[in-house]
Amino acid sequence: MKDKPLIFSASIGNGHTQAAKALNGELLEQGYRPKIVDTFYELNPYLHHLMLYTYLSMIKWQPSAWRTLYFQAEHMPLFNLLDKFSGLYIKKLYRLVNQESCPFIISTHPFVTAFLSNLIKKKKLNIPFYTVITDFVLHPAYLRETIDGYFTASCEIATFAKKYDIAPQRFTPTGIPILANNTIPLTKEEARQRLGISLTDKVVVIAGGGRGLTNYSRILKALDALDDVLHIICMVGENIQAEKKLLKQKSKHDLNIVRFTDQFIVFLKASDTIISKAGGVTMAEALVCETPIVLFRSVPGHEEQNAQYLTDEGAAVSVASYKELATTLYRVLHRNDVRERLITRARSLKRPFAAHHIISCILHEEYEKSHRTVK
Repeated sequence: MKDKPLIFSASIGNGHTQAAKALNGELLEQGYRPKIVDTFYELNPYLHHLMLYTYLSMIKWQPSAWRTLYFQAEHMPLFNLLDKFSGLYIKKLYRLVNQESCPFIISTHPFVTAFLSNLIKKKKLNIPFYTVITDFVLHPAYLRETIDGYFTASCEIATFAKKYDIAPQRFTPTGIPILANNTIPLTKEEARQRLGISLTDKVVVIAGGGRGLTNYSRILKALDALDDVLHIICMVGENIQAEKKLLKQKSKHDLNIVRFTDQFIVFLKASDTIISKAGGVTMAEALVCETPIVLFRSVPGHEEQNAQYLTDEGAAVSVASYKELATTLYRVLHRNDVRERLITRARSLKRPFAAHHIISCILHEEYEKSHRTVK
């Protein structure tokens, strides 16, 4: 029995890894023995660091350049360069895919998808290949002829498929997979009791993704304009420098600094609002928790599109400058009409069981294929 599916991801963005972990958990529940592959690190640690450094440098120092690359790729095959570059690693990637025990492969990162697609094409592999899209908006860079199925949170499948001449049946609207485990049913009161937070506090999470990519200090200074004294949880991820700076920060608010944790959902459940960039997985988690979202300083390109989608849907409010943060946050915390609208729209859009849905679809498709072959 082929019982070792491979989930290929890349620890360039933490959300892709979290999505892979969510899928991994579902496969374990189904009796499989999956393996998550940190693709670029496995191929070559220097390649991993190069990809990571290039991406982080662009979004930090040249965000407009990243934005240009992202949107031009809708009309020019810039992402096809990845296919050519991947040719250097075909042999090593081929060794990672054990056909004898691997029934199918899943990718949770578009760069990885390009590498795997080229591998399947060059080696003529007869192995089912699925990709999970961790943003709310579809992009043509995801498209490859070798992909058997796409799993997405987008509601624009028909329009996108028609525009790029691809069968809409290859897309399944599942939502973005999140690693929630048994924390989804928690109430706000239960989450606060677990974390030792007062039930009467106004609690705000400031998040910057797994790498803590936001200016926590400036946000805190902006929020000092509020009359309220808030309980602010700074989720700094792996950003130790941000943590050190925050430990010296003077603020009127009560600060709680939290490094990377798999209990992010619990903090969201305990919170009244999250201030964050529009990372796909973070946003999916906030929607599941029905925590009102204030979007700030999203990465140009994919996160920019996520932000537009969520604000258009009425599930988030967007802030353009530090000056607007305090007044916007006050409205979200104190105006019941604003809060209720955000919560209601989140309830409509949330997909808490996306990971289960994705794995169920893959297993059903593979079951159907095997029976068609037998007949």
